[in-house]
Amino acid sequence: MSFSDAFDYLCVVNETIMKKAFLISVFLGLLSLLKVSAQFEGTVGMGVHAGYGAEINSPGVGLHLHYYRTNNLRLAPSFTYFLERKGTSMWMAEADAHYILPLSLTASLYPIAGIHYSNWKYRTAGTGETVATEWRKHRPGVNLGLGFQHDISYRVRANFELKYQFIKDYSQVVFMAGFGFWL
Repeated sequence: MSFSDAFDYLCVVNETIMKKAFLISVFLGLLSLLKVSAQFEGTVGMGVHAGYGAEINSPGVGLHLHYYRTNNLRLAPSFTYFLERKGTSMWMAEADAHYILPLSLTASLYPIAGIHYSNWKYRTAGTGETVATEWRKHRPGVNLGLGFQHDISYRVRANFELKYQFIKDYSQVVFMAGFGFWL
């Protein structure tokens, strides 16, 4: 066996070892990404949000919880109160589901689907001979929308949501922005 044959043999062996090492590195890297995403399952967070409802034509404030049922499925119950405007006020309780689609380590998009219950109240003040009018309507509904989440730090996040609420006689577009933290 000549020196050149031995050198060629070592190059082929070295190339084979390098290919195997590269494939093992890629496999371990992908495995570590799965482990990183698995840390969200069972995580609970809470936060505050503010927004605007197009039909109520008023700003609202509220509280929300986030619970990761699986790594990508998050359940998000919330309560929001909209300020009174021209005699009309409203509060709503919602139970949404978010399917998290990571864009990067700190940013995610999520489609929103959920159920909605709202209490609409109208009241005019009676003065003198004017008769006071008051009514209250309870409305179930359905939410569909899209959200964006940015993780500011390890436990703090900001989220923005735009959703359409299908509500009998009161369907509306709602925009919400909020901050939250993981417990």
